[in-house]
Amino acid sequence: MSDVEIEKIRRIRKLLGNPYAYLDDKGDYSAVLVESRKHNVPAPGRFDLENPYAYLNGDGKLDGRSGVAAIPKEDIERSRAPNIPRWSYRGKPADAARALHKEIWRNRHALWPDGVPENPIDMLDPEIAIRFLGYDIFLDETLGQHSIGGVKIEVAGTIDQDQKAIRISRRLPFVTRRFTTAHELGHALLHKQAGLHRDRPVDGSAAAQRSRTEMEADKFASCFLMPEKLVKNRFASLFGTERFVLDDAAMFMLKAGGVTDLDEKPISLRKLSRALASIQSYNGRHFDSLASQFHVSIEAMAIRLEELNLIDF
Repeated sequence: MSDVEIEKIRRIRKLLGNPYAYLDDKGDYSAVLVESRKHNVPAPGRFDLENPYAYLNGDGKLDGRSGVAAIPKEDIERSRAPNIPRWSYRGKPADAARALHKEIWRNRHALWPDGVPENPIDMLDPEIAIRFLGYDIFLDETLGQHSIGGVKIEVAGTIDQDQKAIRISRRLPFVTRRFTTAHELGHALLHKQAGLHRDRPVDGSAAAQRSRTEMEADKFASCFLMPEKLVKNRFASLFGTERFVLDDAAMFMLKAGGVTDLDEKPISLRKLSRALASIQSYNGRHFDSLASQFHVSIEAMAIRLEELNLIDF
């Protein structure tokens, strides 16, 4: 493919808001072009909420038409995620997260045509993954509320499998929206149900009894946003050990880093894991906290550290 054609694809992707258009099953720039010529289907157009597939002309510019038929959804889905099942993944949440990580890595140059992020954490964007799977995602001012035991609960996110649409509430903090988006991504891969919703972030907070599908989606979100190998590498880099032991020297360095609540007895595993998730200075080094690095809440990171058995307690 010529440089001119590649540049045209980049311009179209920018208008589309779709950085993975024109992919084949090997991540090359050919599948959609071939399919479009074969079936005489025009290239897709920009996202404008009302008509997300408005057509472009031959120069990759908007041709001014409106109300035209959209490209068949199956063609769009085939170009986005050729090797991932359309509605489910047969496996555990952690396995599904790893499989999606591999697909994103394999298609990284197409997903980020202007340059793959240097920081691998920047590739763990659940919104990009959702669009990669062929779903639309919307940020709404509110998704409404309902009551559980007399307590009003904000609906954090919803997924409509039939319409392949995910909606996230704008009312929640950024890290909660990110976790919720990853949670709905988990539903997209793992579950068949047409309509599911997440009432509030799990992140370890007390909650009413949850269904199996909700717990699986939360597990997926945790594994997707905080991959085991990457968390372990960052943890060892910050604390100089693969498994943290709270001895006198470690206690001194935690206090020097600003941790104060470990003076309160008894010291619980969760209290220590929260300290390690949130601390920004240790052994004379200053850094962004683990929670901040992975763009998750302190509670979510604390739980992940415990799941990965990184603390000897």
